[in-house]
Amino acid sequence: MSKKAFLYFIFISLIIIFSGWFAYEKYWEYRIKEGAKALGYELNDEEVKYWVKRIRNYNRVDGFDEDIEEFINQDQISPPPKNAFLFIGSSSIRLWKSLKDDMQPLKVVNRGFGGAHTKHINRHKDKIVFPYEPKAIIFFCGTNDINGWNAPREVFKEFKKFYFSVQEKLPNTKVFAISIQPSPSRFDQRKRQLSWNKSVEDLAESQTNLIYINVSPKMLTEDNKPMPELYTDDMLHMNEKGYEIWAKIIRENLKKFFPKDFDVEI
Repeated sequence: MSKKAFLYFIFISLIIIFSGWFAYEKYWEYRIKEGAKALGYELNDEEVKYWVKRIRNYNRVDGFDEDIEEFINQDQISPPPKNAFLFIGSSSIRLWKSLKDDMQPLKVVNRGFGGAHTKHINRHKDKIVFPYEPKAIIFFCGTNDINGWNAPREVFKEFKKFYFSVQEKLPNTKVFAISIQPSPSRFDQRKRQLSWNKSVEDLAESQTNLIYINVSPKMLTEDNKPMPELYTDDMLHMNEKGYEIWAKIIRENLKKFFPKDFDVEI
């Protein structure tokens, strides 16, 4: 290739890259504007650019690498037990301080990290899922993905990627997927959350090792509104009353499949 042809190739490549970046920016600006309109807001150009930047940072796939390194360091000091019940997901798992007591006499491992998206779990499953060889995985994630303007179908694709990779690596491990709960601060996103819930529920009907746990009915009023008394002041994360509901429903589901594990003396 001549020097002139090479420079022409570089020039064309830069144009293609720049055009792709520009189109991607415009795509996000459009999604933010339309999303705001659906909620009754009108954003100016400066506000749109601000939210595009925030959401792109929020969606970074390497956003929790440091959190995972902490888990790895912790595992080196005190390795978690094999064949345990692995709870993994976002902040609702991370903040479950009473998890060990709530799940007695089960051996549990908590690998929740705040703000997690499903793609973050997929990124690190070789480090904080497969090495543990869990008997069961209790999975709660997806609400942050949807909050980051990711379409429910894309979030579901990430979940399927996770589930089927578990089936490949750990064919005897059951996955219990908790529905996205109706948090008051994100209730405007409920339609999209329900779309994800339904997709997972439908998949579970055809998969022996996937169990869908619907916690939502017990967390709604008679007129299908969120119950503020189940949440902390931010109206996103649960308080003790919320976790009591989760613990009861999850225990009931786990007991159906692992009754002998509940007969162990503490």
